[in-house]
Amino acid sequence: MPHEPLPELSGDHAQATIGGSGAGNPAAIATGDKLLPKPALDRAVGSGGGGGGGPHTEPVLGAGGFAADRDTSMKPDEDTRSDDTLHYQSVFNPDVLPFKRMSAFDRVADDQTLHVARTALVDVPVGGKTDPRTRDRFWGDVLVQLAPGKDVPLPSVAPDMRILSYEVKPKLALHFSKDGADNFYVRSDEASANGTYRLVFYADADEGYFGPRLPATHYRVRDVAAHAPPELRIPVPYSLDGDTKRTLARLEVDPDMDLGVAFNKLVGYFRAFQAGEIRGATGDTYRDLCDSQVGVCRHRSFAFMITANALGIPTRLVENEAHAFVEVWFPERGWQRIDLGGSALHMDVNGANDKTLHRPRRDDPFDKPAQYKRNYTQLEGDIHGLSDQQLADKHKGLDQAPPSGAVGDGGAGSAAPASDVTERISPDPTLPAVDSDPKKPTPTLTVTLVDATAYRGGSLHVEGYVKASGKPLPDREVAVWLAPPSRRDNVLLGSAITRADGSFAADLAIPAHVALETYDVLLMSNDDAFYNAARSD
Repeated sequence: MPHEPLPELSGDHAQATIGGSGAGNPAAIATGDKLLPKPALDRAVGSGGGGGGGPHTEPVLGAGGFAADRDTSMKPDEDTRSDDTLHYQSVFNPDVLPFKRMSAFDRVADDQTLHVARTALVDVPVGGKTDPRTRDRFWGDVLVQLAPGKDVPLPSVAPDMRILSYEVKPKLALHFSKDGADNFYVRSDEASANGTYRLVFYADADEGYFGPRLPATHYRVRDVAAHAPPELRIPVPYSLDGDTKRTLARLEVDPDMDLGVAFNKLVGYFRAFQAGEIRGATGDTYRDLCDSQVGVCRHRSFAFMITANALGIPTRLVENEAHAFVEVWFPERGWQRIDLGGSALHMDVNGANDKTLHRPRRDDPFDKPAQYKRNYTQLEGDIHGLSDQQLADKHKGLDQAPPSGAVGDGGAGSAAPASDVTERISPDPTLPAVDSDPKKPTPTLTVTLVDATAYRGGSLHVEGYVKASGKPLPDREVAVWLAPPSRRDNVLLGSAITRADGSFAADLAIPAHVALETYDVLLMSNDDAFYNAARSD
């Protein structure tokens, strides 16, 4: 098809979106006050290849072994003493440590075994546009052992995780899916798929999952079940009916109570569990755990799941190699992560070097007894594999550093979407400008080279640099725009990331719908916790 040339392009003007354009992953993602480059595809498989390795090697999903297996059922035990050393494999950036989703269970059988009710897999499409107002973004980086048509368990950050793009080495086509409890899988149907592959994927998830809260509407407990989809109304076996009623009576909770009051009582009770011996065990694990209020993360999550479901609140148990927690479903809110804590002498984290720890956009509002505040899920205690800086960043209040979902405004409560920030400081003079913070430097953006002509459907080569206070600004996101003389109907081409010397170069696709006209090339960068927003002249 013919491609008409665009008339002259000048490069005296510039900005940034999250990622780039075209196939494959973006070059980097912005999370809070940090820019996270795409994980490298060409890293060696290492000693974890072929067998899953041990806690200090990189696991291979599908090969079995530490951090590579997914349990299909869970039978609760009564060893309620403190765990010894827990080992956790980091695969996401920002890291949701220690809340990676590996095995989720949504049903309980008569013998109190947990399992997945709907095991049939449904496809998870790849692609889509993220909205930083409501979605947090992540890199996933795993080794996976593939064979044609084999579904391999894939960790996730949240039940509604979307895979926006992926890259795999050696290169081949992949398909993603999940079951009824939102356990994710990856496979290849290509006949050549055979061996260990590195998979790097760009994903997002509902920010509300990580910062739980009650619905805005006032509900009673019984209203939750009435609003829940049928597949989420989890029946509790008749054999547990008497035990659950006994627990709810102990907690003084019933279906006619205000949801907030009842739920806070539930969370506070199970967070107050302590490691220790069950006294006077009856062999009824659920009853023994609830009556004695002892156990580590898997015990309190198991007992909470059954109790909440008996009350009509859809609840699932989720576990990985180091931790177990629960997910609850509320009207208006969907699934939310609720951590009940745990007890362990040590936690050893593998693969978290140079990663950022995920910071939710709001604090957990529910009861936090002293037993909960001192545990490893709050990254308190003997934690190995994390730097002092990582721990310090994680423990900063939202008034001291932005959450991982903040983009552009650096604020604590919510994130302005990249598209909104772009419009506010775009070349259109009818749009308001961002107020500069006098305490932060404003970068200087300069175009140094741009193609004089370009074609619709072709690409435009742009080079430039970014400085702040006269010094090169590395790892800075820069968006490239086409702007006609009217400064209206500007076209965002994509983005680039500055190098160590502050320079950047990008070849960006020109959409086929661009009008034939003379354009300026503009650069723009969003504001964050350290720098003001900036636009080239």
